[in-house]
Amino acid sequence: MANKQFVIIGLGRFGSSIAKTLYSLGNDVLAIDKDEDIVQEISDSVT
Repeated sequence: MANKQFVIIGLGRFGSSIAKTLYSLGNDVLAIDKDEDIVQEISDSVT
């Protein structure tokens, strides 16, 4: 089965949770947030 690709815009509580879950299910996830520190924190958990 081919991986699906998702873009998550906004990495608050909901966005970061969705991004991590989608990634753990084997999907490609691009995560975007205006706060670079938040993006760095989640970078190991997304594509």
